[in-house]
Order: sequence, then C-alpha cells, then structure tokens
Amino acid sequence: MHTLNHEFCEVNGLKQARTVAQRILSCADYPGEILTGVPVVELKGVSEAVILNHRGVIAYGDGEVRIASALGPVTVAGTGLQIRRMNRERIVLNGVIRRVEIEQC
Repeated sequence: MHTLNHEFCEVNGLKQARTVAQRILSCADYPGEILTGVPVVELKGVSEAVILNHRGVIAYGDGEVRIASALGPVTVAGTGLQIRRMNRERIVLNGVIRRVEIEQC
C-alpha cells in the first residue's frame, strides 16, 4: 500500500499538478495513457468494452460504434452493440464485440 505525504497537497502550478498526478498514478498502478489523453480500451471478454479518454461518439449503430479520440477514431464492431454508460471520462459498450480498431490520424 502506498501513502501520500504532505508534499502532494502543496501544488502551485499546472506543471507541478501534472507531476503530482503522474506520481499518484504511478503509485496507484494506473496506465500513463489516462493522464496523457491517449485512448485506453479495456475488453471484458467479448461482451463489454470500456473506452477511456474519449472525445464523443461519431456514429452509433447496433453493428458498429465510432468514437472520437486524441489519436483518431476508435471503432468497435460487433452485433447488438449498445452504449450502456457514458460520461466525460468513459464509454461502456455491451454486445458481442468482434473487432476494435484505432485509426491514427
């Protein structure tokens, strides 16, 4: 278990805030992509996909969902796809997931 000391509470600028955030993420075993804005796609079997660091939905249908990201569109293809939850940080898709692709711009 990691503990945070007092220095994490004394942040006076954006650069220091990023450094603190990076230190916290490294202590918590989070991937660095979460801080940098790069999309993170987590698959839970073939029935659920979680996309972090998205920039909104481009297109949505039961066979394909296209999601905007910093690298380019993320395409999730399958059958019976549904957006189960969506907020600023993540999109959760359910259905039978057959393919995930990130098209770099």
